[in-house]
Amino acid sequence: MFRIRFAVALFAGAVALSPLFAQSAGESQAVFDLIDRADALSTQRHYQQALDAYREADRMSNHNCADCLLGMVNMECQLGDFSTALDDAKRAETAARTDRIVAAQACETRARLLVSTANGSEADRIRDAESELRMALSLDPKKSSARYELGMLLLAVGRDSEGVAELKSYVSGPLASPRYVDRANRLIADPSRARALPSEDFSVPTLGGGTVSKASLRGKVVLLDFWASWCGPCRQSLPAVVDLHQKFANAAFEIVGISADIDEDTWKQFVAEHHMSWPEAIDLDGQMARLFDVPGFPTYVLLDRDGAIAFRQTGFGPDSEINMVSAINRALAKPLTGKPAQSVASTASPTPSAAPAASAPPAPRNVRVNFVSPPDEVQNGDVRANVYRNDFLGLACKFPSSWTAADPEMLDQLNRDKMRRIERDERGRPRSEPLPDDSVEVSFPEILFHAGSDPRFGPPFVEITVEQSSGLTLESALKEADALKLQGLTIPVPPRELSISGRKFYRMDIESTQSDPPVWMISLETVVAKKYLVRLAIQANSKKEIDDLASIAQSLTISKP
Repeated sequence: MFRIRFAVALFAGAVALSPLFAQSAGESQAVFDLIDRADALSTQRHYQQALDAYREADRMSNHNCADCLLGMVNMECQLGDFSTALDDAKRAETAARTDRIVAAQACETRARLLVSTANGSEADRIRDAESELRMALSLDPKKSSARYELGMLLLAVGRDSEGVAELKSYVSGPLASPRYVDRANRLIADPSRARALPSEDFSVPTLGGGTVSKASLRGKVVLLDFWASWCGPCRQSLPAVVDLHQKFANAAFEIVGISADIDEDTWKQFVAEHHMSWPEAIDLDGQMARLFDVPGFPTYVLLDRDGAIAFRQTGFGPDSEINMVSAINRALAKPLTGKPAQSVASTASPTPSAAPAASAPPAPRNVRVNFVSPPDEVQNGDVRANVYRNDFLGLACKFPSSWTAADPEMLDQLNRDKMRRIERDERGRPRSEPLPDDSVEVSFPEILFHAGSDPRFGPPFVEITVEQSSGLTLESALKEADALKLQGLTIPVPPRELSISGRKFYRMDIESTQSDPPVWMISLETVVAKKYLVRLAIQANSKKEIDDLASIAQSLTISKP
C-alpha cells in the first residue's frame, strides 16, 4: 500500500454514508452521484424528489446500500409514511452487513421511530425499541446518543434504576452531548421528571402579527401541531385538529400550528383555505422542529399547564384523535403549580454547507481505502460556555457566544460523510504504481469540533480536525496550496509561517468566488506531540466576515509541545 496525506477538507456534508457492496466502479460512482443529488434535494426540502433519487440509488446498488435506505427513511418520515420508514430502517440494518457503525445507526433510527409512533405505551413497540437500542450499543459502544435514548426509554416506562444507570453511563462517557448532559443529570436526580419532561423555551411570530411563547401559554394546555402543506397525513389529520379546537373551545386549551413549509405564500394560502383559526407559525429555519426533536410530520406535542411535555405522537392513525383527547383531558385535570417548569437548555447542530461544484472526475476505479485515524482519546473534548477544550491535545479555542456547537452525533455524521468523499475521490485518482490489492492508506483528518452561527446552512463556522501525521513544513503547505488550485480554488496569498502564543503555525487563505454562494476560508495547521497534525479552519461568506472572524484563530492555544 502507499500512503497519502489528504488535503484540506473545506466543505462537509451532514449525511453519513457507508461502503457500497458488489458493484463495479462505474455503478458505485453512479450511486454516489444519485445520493449527492438526493442530499441536495433534501436540503432544499424537495422531499418527494429526494426520496425518488434515494430509491433509484438503492435499486442501482442491488439494495445493498444501507445509506440509500437510511436516506429513504428520512424522506419517508418527512412525508409522513412511517410504516414504510420502519420497514426500510430494518432493511438498512441488513444492508449494512459488516459495517457496524452504519448498522448501529440503522438500529437507533428504527428505535426512535418505534417510540415516536407508538400510541400511548404500546408494549410491543417499546420492547422492540429497547432491543434495537441495545443492538446499536453492542455494534457501536461509542454511540452515546443510543445510550441516552435507552436511558430515557427505560425511565418513561418506569424502570427507573435501569434508566438512571444508562444515563449515568452516558454522562460519564467521552461523547456526551452538551445539549443533553444537563437534562440527563436532572433526571438522574429525579427520574419521575422523565414522565413530564420540561419543554424548551420558545417564542415564535404567528400569522397575523402576534407572538406565542412558552411563557405566554403557561396555565393553558397546549397542543403543538407540527405539520406541512405537502404532507399527506397532515392534510388527512386536519379535520381531527379542527374537531379538537371545537371540542375544547371553552377550556384552558390552545392549539399552536408549526408549519415546516418553505414558501410563506403557500403556507398562508393553505391556512386561509382550511380555516385554521388557531395561532399558526412557520418554522422556516427548522428551529422549532429541532427544539422538540420532531422526526417527521405530522408530530403532536402536548404541553401541560406548566409547560411540561405530557404527550407526544408522530404520525396520524385511526386512534390518534382518541389518544389526544384522553391526553388533553388528563392534562386539563392536572392543576397549575406555583412554579414554572424549568426548561432545558438546547444547542442546535449546525449543518455545514455543500461543496462547490467540481470539474468532471477521472474515470472511477475499484479501490479499498484504509483509514488511519487518530486514537480515541482525541475525542475527549468538551464545550463550556463558548470555549472548546481538548485536554488530550492541550487545546483551547474561543468561538462567538451566539454560535452553537455540533453535538457528538452530528460530528459522527460529518466524519462519516468525509470518509465517503475520500473514498469517492480515491476511486477517481490515478494510480502511481500497480498494487495487487488496489488499496490506499489515508491518514484521516477527524473532525473534533464544529460550531457555527446558522444551525441549517453552515457558514460562517469554525472546525477543528486532527490526524496522525508529522509531515508539516512550509514546503508541504505550498504543495497543498497547489493541489487546491487544481480544484479551482484561489489562494490569494501563499501559505506562510506565523506564531500564535509562541507556537508555530502555517496559515493558508482560500477563496472560492465561483461557488454558490462564494466562500472565504482561513486554515491554520500545526503539529502536536510530533505526531498529530491539528488544523483549525474558519469559513465565511464574505471577505469582511472572514476578516472579522480572524480573532477565533488568535484565541487558539495549544499547551502541549
